[in-house]
Amino acid sequence: MSLSYRQRITKYIVYLLLISLAAIIQNTEGLTFEIGGARCFLLLPVAIILGMGEDEYFSAMLGLFGGLIWDLSSSVHFGYNAVFMCIACFISAALVTYIIRNTFITNLVFSLLTVFAYVFIYWLCFIIIKDIKGAELSLFSFYIPSAIYTMAAMPVIWLSLVPIKRKLNKSNNTNYLY
Repeated sequence: MSLSYRQRITKYIVYLLLISLAAIIQNTEGLTFEIGGARCFLLLPVAIILGMGEDEYFSAMLGLFGGLIWDLSSSVHFGYNAVFMCIACFISAALVTYIIRNTFITNLVFSLLTVFAYVFIYWLCFIIIKDIKGAELSLFSFYIPSAIYTMAAMPVIWLSLVPIKRKLNKSNNTNYLY
């Protein structure tokens, strides 16, 4: 079922607001729990879940928007989050559009791959290259625990976003549950 122009604009605005809300929760001190110093990277699974099932261009723009918001709160690596999230959302949307079904397991796998790729590439490009003493241990003391924490939160994020996606897409499709 295709959406009218007004319904598409409403969906786009709601998605952007959800990504903005996730950015506020992620980047504001005290709004999320830090477990042993590990932080939850909410923007990654939110952008991936919202982008899956959409066309590749819109999904990439969601990732770009989420990454730009994340980069606004960073003073070190401006642009990394925007580029990474744009590419990750594009790839996941393209795979769902042409190859794989949009199910919970698919969302879980793409979120898992995205989060672990994000922390490893970030650690390699921005921590190890600076050649700081003890930087190699930060992968095990901060980045991997943060990735695990993010993946533990992913089912709750998925359960929160799928009803919103169904409502905005005017869908009664139940293939999200497989």
